[in-house]
Amino acid sequence: MIKHSYSRNLNFEAVFNFRDLGGYQTQDGNQVAWRRLFRSGELHNMTSSDANRLKQELGLTSVLDLRSNVEIEKHGIGLVPESGFRYYNVSLISDGGDSKANERRYKNFTDMGGFYLHLLRQQEFVDLIIEALDVIAEPRNHPILLHCSAGKDRTGILTAVLLSIVGVKDQDIINDYSLSASYMDVLVNRMKSEPQMAEDAKSLPNYFWKAAPESMALFLSSLKKEYGSVKGYLKTMGATSSLFERLEKALLV
Repeated sequence: MIKHSYSRNLNFEAVFNFRDLGGYQTQDGNQVAWRRLFRSGELHNMTSSDANRLKQELGLTSVLDLRSNVEIEKHGIGLVPESGFRYYNVSLISDGGDSKANERRYKNFTDMGGFYLHLLRQQEFVDLIIEALDVIAEPRNHPILLHCSAGKDRTGILTAVLLSIVGVKDQDIINDYSLSASYMDVLVNRMKSEPQMAEDAKSLPNYFWKAAPESMALFLSSLKKEYGSVKGYLKTMGATSSLFERLEKALLV
């Protein structure tokens, strides 16, 4: 079978940190299909041109929004409904409207990797990860775009878990995560220009604005050391082998 190649990073007018997760090789010789699975930052500023390009050029069918209800109430979901995309929301982190949530959330960590591990050790969080994976495993939802706000952390965790399940090498997962680093300055500047977002940013530590490879390396190596693999960890937390099989069937060529 001929395996086509495409551009990984795609630039839009008002959708940032957007890339195709296709093309990554798995350890058993398969490949993640191009133009089937995408990741990005939030879509609430998406222009009509952006929406048309997603629909016409990429054939996008579904959007999986990982933001909280509070974020969605504040910023909305933009042109997603009008564009005809199937919409799913799995809120991986919920603030409950608490303005001090970020301050408490990050104070005990020095990098994002430690924070990611903290999240994934919580059954409630893993249950939501499994729920999101179930959406991705459904072929009728493809091509699908998963996103949060910056497209770095919640999206980064879900992407890392997903790619690990289907057999992508750790170094490729780390490299993909690190691609978000170049978008962080754009995000900071944009947040400063929007009063509501600028206020939210004040409580975030400096390390939050990084997409350091060391953070993702710590996340993956810690789970592998303790459970043999990300897949092994998820099994202990309730994920089924049938979910893994569905993901492999849906995403690999």
